[in-house]
Amino acid sequence: MSQDAPPKQHSAAALKIRELILQGQLPPGMRVTEAALAEMLGLSRTPVRQALPSLAKDGLLTPVGKRGYAVRGFTSEESRAALEVRSALEGLAAKTVAERGLAPGVLAQLRDCLARGDALLAARRVLPDTQCAYGEMNDSFHRLILEAAGHPLLVELVARCEMVPFVSPAAMVFSEAQGDLIFDDLLYAHRQHHYIVEALQRGEAARVEMLMREHAATQRHSMNL
Repeated sequence: MSQDAPPKQHSAAALKIRELILQGQLPPGMRVTEAALAEMLGLSRTPVRQALPSLAKDGLLTPVGKRGYAVRGFTSEESRAALEVRSALEGLAAKTVAERGLAPGVLAQLRDCLARGDALLAARRVLPDTQCAYGEMNDSFHRLILEAAGHPLLVELVARCEMVPFVSPAAMVFSEAQGDLIFDDLLYAHRQHHYIVEALQRGEAARVEMLMREHAATQRHSMNL
């Protein structure tokens, strides 16, 4: 029985494979295997094996056969359009929550997300495992607001948008060449999280809808969309 790879190795493998897809070095339709990717990345097969299902969940890979995967075809225009639709739907969800009033339980969970993000960025540097942890926090933050609106159709429509690569709030894809821009983008995005929670608390429906839509611009920039 194979042992799980340390979290940092798993995170590093996922990020490197994402970048290979983004750069076109793994073209659409290409069948990918654990062995070939492990050799390409200079890693053992275990972290690559653990990374592949998460990449499929993000919409970057498509399951093929029993245990295989292929690179999913997409264009930057498709990702940009899906992100615009997602931001509009999330803006509507946030507006609804602000109009109804933010439940104390949801507020507590949102504040927990803010605290997690603050802690991750406190070191003022971003490592591969930091990006993955931030992506998980970001996904929780967006999910909380979406579900708090109480409209299952909104949840379903956003889920459809997130099937397009690079659209999910959990997707953190940066080029290694971007350097300090990674930290700057995440810091700005997380500052927006604070503003969004503030607007929700105050019941500022129009403002929070605008903030949620503007929030997507940060993701477009970081992913070169």
